[in-house]
Amino acid sequence: MKLHLTAFLLIVQSMACAQTAQAWNPTPTAHSAALVAQVLLDGLWAPSDARMGAFDESGRCVGAANLFSKGAVTYGALHLYGDDPATPAVEGLTEGERFSLRLLLPKSGETLTWYGPDGGVLLSGWTDLGGARLPGFADPNGVVAFHTGFISSTCHSSGR
Repeated sequence: MKLHLTAFLLIVQSMACAQTAQAWNPTPTAHSAALVAQVLLDGLWAPSDARMGAFDESGRCVGAANLFSKGAVTYGALHLYGDDPATPAVEGLTEGERFSLRLLLPKSGETLTWYGPDGGVLLSGWTDLGGARLPGFADPNGVVAFHTGFISSTCHSSGR
């Protein structure tokens, strides 16, 4: 029975991981704010094939982009999309809504969540800036540091 339960859990885990990458597709709207930062992983530059995303409190992707390198530095630059009030569906963030940042590592399938200095994962202060940079994430010399010790999903095989 234990072997069957373990096999079932591994199948469910792999199904969830397969859905993870697909869930990183925000719905673009005319309402947005930009986030720009240097991106570290365990104190080193994050791999440029990684993908950084922003997610609202319900887990909806509201912005995502592949990282890129310029020289030795890895950057993340993405738009965080807001909800379009002209539609009945909720596509993105609402004024002042909190969001989290995640990093998807394609080689391992790990999804990491950014943790702030206070240990919190939710950032506040989103506002529709018409695509301009969000205060606190407007400086391209600012750093967002992710750590593999803080894994936000079960999509990993490292045993951490």
